[in-house]
Amino acid sequence: MIRARSRRAVALAALLALAAPASGATPEDHPADSPPPADAAPASPSTEPEPPVSAALAAVPPPVLDLHAAIAFCEDPAGGLAERHPPVTAELSAAALLVAIPCTGDAAEATFRLYVLETGEIGGIHPLLFALPAASVGWAGTDLLRDVAVGADGLLTGTLRDPDQARCVSRGAWRWNGFAFALERAEIGEPCSEGTPAGWRTVFPAPG
Repeated sequence: MIRARSRRAVALAALLALAAPASGATPEDHPADSPPPADAAPASPSTEPEPPVSAALAAVPPPVLDLHAAIAFCEDPAGGLAERHPPVTAELSAAALLVAIPCTGDAAEATFRLYVLETGEIGGIHPLLFALPAASVGWAGTDLLRDVAVGADGLLTGTLRDPDQARCVSRGAWRWNGFAFALERAEIGEPCSEGTPAGWRTVFPAPG
């Protein structure tokens, strides 16, 4: 019995020694809710650096990229797509800029979504829609063009794959008239084939 009491006394003494403050300090010396010492360095927030802007995307105004990311169901252009298929930009006027951003694609080709950024008195960013002939439905409206290019004369050109028959292709040419792209020419490739069509039939303007 005496040995059992001695063992309990030793265990209790060890617990009290662990709980006691070091160097003779009392609990009042460091209350639980006391602020840190004045000379303590503030904790710096953990921040990661912003990823560098792709060289291919450097010419695209950030507001256009932000809108593209918000409204378009597209691949992230910064994920490598823009390196394979760089965005297209063209100055339409002193207050209007055309921007074409790759949306989907592979190593061979890509689709682009197009926007006009206006900075005049009534500015804004305007997503563009286009109409082109399609063998399966007559005409098709689209916000995606392939083979986007702007010539030295300011003519915008692009192609569309038929929404129902992907082997069929049409192409168009548009010119900026100060507030919109006006269709100047629309053609449909014939016959439908996997490669470049053997010829192009003019649909607009209607043959006389």
